[in-house]
Amino acid sequence: MRPLGAAKSISNLGLRGFTLVFRFVLSFYIVKYLGLDATGIYGLAVGVISFVPAFVGWGLNYFVARDLVGQTREFAGVRVKSRLMVTTVSLGVVTIIGLGITVVLGLDVKRIHLLILMLLWLETYALDIHIPMIAQDMSIQANILVFFRSALWVPLVIGAGVLLPEFRSIEWVFLGWILSYIPTLFALMYFIRQWPFNEIVRAPIHNEWLRSRLKTSWIIYVSDLCLVGLMYADRYVVNLVLGLTLTGIYTFFWTLTNSLQTLISTAVVQVALPILFRAHNEGTSTDWRKAMREQFLKTAAMSMVLSFGIFAACEILIHLMDLHQIADHRGLFIMMLLAAVVRSCSDILSTGLTSLRKDRHYALINMVGVVLTVSVAYAMMMIFGLDGAGIAALTSALLIATAKAVYLVKFATTMKGPDHA
Repeated sequence: MRPLGAAKSISNLGLRGFTLVFRFVLSFYIVKYLGLDATGIYGLAVGVISFVPAFVGWGLNYFVARDLVGQTREFAGVRVKSRLMVTTVSLGVVTIIGLGITVVLGLDVKRIHLLILMLLWLETYALDIHIPMIAQDMSIQANILVFFRSALWVPLVIGAGVLLPEFRSIEWVFLGWILSYIPTLFALMYFIRQWPFNEIVRAPIHNEWLRSRLKTSWIIYVSDLCLVGLMYADRYVVNLVLGLTLTGIYTFFWTLTNSLQTLISTAVVQVALPILFRAHNEGTSTDWRKAMREQFLKTAAMSMVLSFGIFAACEILIHLMDLHQIADHRGLFIMMLLAAVVRSCSDILSTGLTSLRKDRHYALINMVGVVLTVSVAYAMMMIFGLDGAGIAALTSALLIATAKAVYLVKFATTMKGPDHA
């Protein structure tokens, strides 16, 4: 299985690599042609779009990922149907409440707000489908869909903006993103064409599973909110303390450095999830420790190599595009890149905790981590300005990864066998 696992990692890395290349180019396009304020708006919108799936997710995707490993297509399809029912109801309620608040406060609803609202719905559904596909060993197909909805449209938007000035707006960027879901839907239907749709449609909703999970998932729900907060809260602190223009610079570098974490998550962490679960459920404690060690070393090595490549590529592009405002903050870029390396290692440690079913410890670290991240970010930015954001990102990443490592080592040394939970 080693050659097959390596091929899967390489395929997933290649898919996400192409996706991130286009996202790289999009970031440079927005900075160069739309300006730093537009970059800030884009970054803040992406933060909201990424937060909503966790907000309306109720912690269920954590259990979906765990429960669907090794299950039949029919079982997985019915479970996904049940999960999407909750998603639809939740999104509808949140949308109605949000529009109601807007009307009561007398706020103007602009076109950009409607575009962001559409993306909130689409991205939430996309995540709820992506996670079950990973659990069903369809990681390559899942990442093809990510490529379609995250990158396929980028060259068209950039080409239109470069050639026709009237298309140079953040609204056109969001519209291109939305339209990408048309080919994504067709690709999804092709990938699952052999699933037993008749049986899935006729099967009843997993109401008992929903009731039991919703009663006990609150700590995972809070953890999911905090996990998203760990990734996106700092940009809102930057906007609060330093303003929209510097938020644009920060989110520009964040997009570049987060690509490292995304690549590692795709090539190693997502693939490691079923490996570690099977090692714990079906193997011995020695098997699990060996698998965990291999996955961690792979993560550390690949993230370091990628960090050098990303830094070199960005330096060349910044020089060629004559982005002086960006080049003046090279120190911030380096600190954020190091923080991304640490967070990648932290992600594989989180996967290890998940495979051991240490749900409460995983959630506790995330909850403490988001408070730590926001507090350190605010303090560092008040003292050091924008460079303080980089100092805070690296400091918080190191502290959170250390906490996960301490817990994981403790549990690993006390494991008795495959039934240990």
